[in-house]
Amino acid sequence: MGRTVHGRGGTLQEALDAAVRDLLDTDEVEVRLEGDQVDGWTGVARIDIEVTAVSDPADDAEDDGGDDASEEDAAADDVSEEVAAVEASEDEDEQVSSDEPPLVSAQDLDEEADAAADFLEGLLDAMDLPGDLRIKLHEDHAELEVIDIGSGALIGRRGQTLDAIQELVRCSLQRQFQRRARVKIDAEGYRSRRLEKLVEKADEAIDAVLDTGEAERLEPMDVFERKAIHQMVAEVDGLTSRSQGREPARRVIIEQE
Repeated sequence: MGRTVHGRGGTLQEALDAAVRDLLDTDEVEVRLEGDQVDGWTGVARIDIEVTAVSDPADDAEDDGGDDASEEDAAADDVSEEVAAVEASEDEDEQVSSDEPPLVSAQDLDEEADAAADFLEGLLDAMDLPGDLRIKLHEDHAELEVIDIGSGALIGRRGQTLDAIQELVRCSLQRQFQRRARVKIDAEGYRSRRLEKLVEKADEAIDAVLDTGEAERLEPMDVFERKAIHQMVAEVDGLTSRSQGREPARRVIIEQE
């Protein structure tokens, strides 16, 4: 059964904050945005998100007769296991291997790309913004780019609004398909330009490790950016790379083998 989540607020930050909390049914999620996120954006922001409900909330109700302390400990264990599973999944996504089959089928990517496109079209309508979608299917992920917007409305300061939209799409797709979403959202080529800069910095870091032997820590990146850097390092003899930390502060470490 589908449901619609309304995120309302006096600013885009407040609206996205509310939408994520309602979507995940928890108050432990916060979208942090800084500065002027949308040029000329005023008034109330509203975002409608339609997802597929996978279970009845009543099924998740707690047993009133249980011990509160035990339940809290169990919940903490569940969270730790979930975080570990997510990090393990991200590590698998970042691995570089040409011998293994694609991690996701072309049909799955088509489904996720179509659902993400519906989401973005609804977002553009809700924000009363122009724009077209450009969809590219890669071997292991789909990329949707919003073009011809005419402003940085979907990007924000240092890409923070775009990151928030990426997270909303990820949550929506994972709820709908019950699998890890592999869709990358871009706007006006922002992520492509950022990746070019990251590749330049990674190239400098590789030279530094080769010269000094000391490990180099790069800035935080998303899973797609980290994978690109891992692929770069894999082509250099004597060097290896690994990811360290948790999102959104997860980064690549380049070091000697």
